[in-house]
Amino acid sequence: MNEIVQNLKRIEEWVDFNSPPPDFDTNTEFMKFAVEIMNRCLYLLKTGAASAPDAETASKGYAKNEAIIVGHMVRITKLYEGVLMHICSHHQELAHIFFRLIFETAIRMEYLITSKSQKKSFQSFILASYKPEKEMLQDLENNAKQRPLIPIEEKMRSSIISWLRRDDINQKELFNNAIWNVDGKNFRDIMNVFDLDSMYSYGFGIASHHVHGDWFDIAYYHLKQDRDQYYTPDLFFTEPDPRVACPITGICLDSLLKYMKWNKSDPQGMISNVAVKLQELNLALDHAHENSINE
Repeated sequence: MNEIVQNLKRIEEWVDFNSPPPDFDTNTEFMKFAVEIMNRCLYLLKTGAASAPDAETASKGYAKNEAIIVGHMVRITKLYEGVLMHICSHHQELAHIFFRLIFETAIRMEYLITSKSQKKSFQSFILASYKPEKEMLQDLENNAKQRPLIPIEEKMRSSIISWLRRDDINQKELFNNAIWNVDGKNFRDIMNVFDLDSMYSYGFGIASHHVHGDWFDIAYYHLKQDRDQYYTPDLFFTEPDPRVACPITGICLDSLLKYMKWNKSDPQGMISNVAVKLQELNLALDHAHENSINE
């Protein structure tokens, strides 16, 4: 615990010393500083995700419903580490893919935290996760009526049934279910709950290019076009810039603050106070970079 306190103190001192951020002239300078912020953000995410509200929870763990929220925070943390790895490797194309994954997880976590019918929403989230398993199980059941299942099929069926039992879902309930979104809401509906519908295209929608690899992504990152409108492969990666790093860091720090408030695991604000300062520095860097490219 003392080591964590000292590390948090060192992060806070670094943020204070570098606020506002220094003046930078090149993308390399901006990105070096952005990575410094990201390294400290990752430490806060890991510390926050590992924190518990009391000694009993730290020892025993969380009940399933609470664990769903915790799992979202852990997923955000791991995805963010993936972004950092690709940014440090100068792989903007791959870092871009993580934006939508983090954005979706962050918004859904907030939705579940603030749901007015949490028990219902948690069960809906669990049941909606089983769409592929429903289709697999139906196919396996049909196969079993026509012929003996081969060992791998038996193993797959047993595994799915075991998971359903763990989550108190019977096969009839699964087969009758036709709603595969949490509380019947698609992602745009969930964003609209937070009055973020206008941000759908700018955040979630545009990021779909890089997840699905549509023509926009292919043409932008993976091909070179000459003056005669012919294309050749572009096997080189694009150098990242703060327009990728800063927004992702901001989303993750915002999620951490909401998570810490929900989990009540930072009553003295040791993590949250540092996260707020780092968030302000990250935003200042983002603004400084935007100003530099618009000059």
